[in-house]
Amino acid sequence: MYYIMYSKTDEEICYDIHQTTIKILEGWKLYGYTDSEQLAYSLLHECKHY
Repeated sequence: MYYIMYSKTDEEICYDIHQTTIKILEGWKLYGYTDSEQLAYSLLHECKHY
């Protein structure tokens, strides 16, 4: 599973729920999630323009 995360200054794709949970605890937001790598990178691109 791919989790698309963002903060005020950065965006990132996390690859497991543990890593995603740590990011959320650090103040990051979840933009979306998918099981498709291609869609994950597409969402990351959209997140940069959000």
